[in-house]
Amino acid sequence: MPTFHRRNGSVKYVPPPRLLEGLKLSVMLPSLVFGALLVGVILLALSKAPVEQKWVILREYDAWRPFVDADGATVAASSRFAFERPVDSARSPRATRFDSPLGAAGGALTYNAQPFMVDNARFGSKHLGDDLNGIGGMDTDLGDPVYATCAGRVIYAGWASAGWGNMVILEYASGVGTERRAWQAVYAHLSEVSVGVGMLVQRGEVVGELGGADGRYPAHLHFELRASDVADPGRGYFHETLNRIDPRATILARRGAADDLLNTPPPFREGDGSNAPLIDLGEHKDEG
Repeated sequence: MPTFHRRNGSVKYVPPPRLLEGLKLSVMLPSLVFGALLVGVILLALSKAPVEQKWVILREYDAWRPFVDADGATVAASSRFAFERPVDSARSPRATRFDSPLGAAGGALTYNAQPFMVDNARFGSKHLGDDLNGIGGMDTDLGDPVYATCAGRVIYAGWASAGWGNMVILEYASGVGTERRAWQAVYAHLSEVSVGVGMLVQRGEVVGELGGADGRYPAHLHFELRASDVADPGRGYFHETLNRIDPRATILARRGAADDLLNTPPPFREGDGSNAPLIDLGEHKDEG
C-alpha cells in the first residue's frame, strides 16, 4: 500500500518488515541451541582427529633445505615444516632389519626410562616415544654413540629447540611399488650430530652422541618412529598417538633375523682419528 495518497494528501504509516516476524521462541531457541551444540561437536572432533600433518609452508626448495645455512646459522623453525619432495623421498632406502639405537644391537646395557604412550603427570599427557638410557642412569651415558636403528636417509639434522636439543630424523621406506610408504626414525636430545641432511646411512651407523638437550635433562635418548612425510621436529607429548608407532614393539617385530641370530653389532672406529678404519665385530653380513 502506498504511503502517500494523491487526492487528500493523507499519509499512512507502513511499518518495516520484521526479519523474525512469525518465528516463535519455542521454535527459535531450541534451533539455536542445537546449532551451537553441532558446531561445538564438529570443532571438538577436528581438534582430536589424529592427523599426520596440518599445515605446510610453501616455499622455494632452497628455503626448505638445509636447516643450517652456509654461515652455520640455524634456519628459522617455520621454514622446516615442509613435506618431503617425492623425488627426494624416492632415494630413501627400504629398511629390512632393525636394531636398538642405543647399547648393543639387541639393546643390552640399556633401559627404557619412559616408554611409549606412558602417562606423564608433569606434562599432563602421554609420551610419544621411548626414553632410552645406559644402565648407569643420570649422565653416566653422556656422549655414548647413538646408532641408526635401520637404513635411512637424513632429512633433518641440527638444533630443533630448547626442549628438543639436537635432533636427527631419518626417513626410511617399506613396501614396493604402490605399497611403498615413508616412515621416520627420530633421535632427540643429542649432544652432537654426526650426519648431515641428504646423507644415506646404514643400520648401525653412528648418527650422533647421547645428550640432554644442552643440560636441560639428564642424558638420555628420546627415540620415536613415525608414519610421516613431513620433516618437522613436532611434539614429544600428546594424549593420542598422532602418527607415532611403538618403537620397541616395531624393532622386535622387524629384526629380520631368526630368534637365535643376533643382528650384526654396530661398527666402531678404532682409535680416536676420524679417518680410522671401521672395525666390524659381527660375523653375519646382510643388507640394511
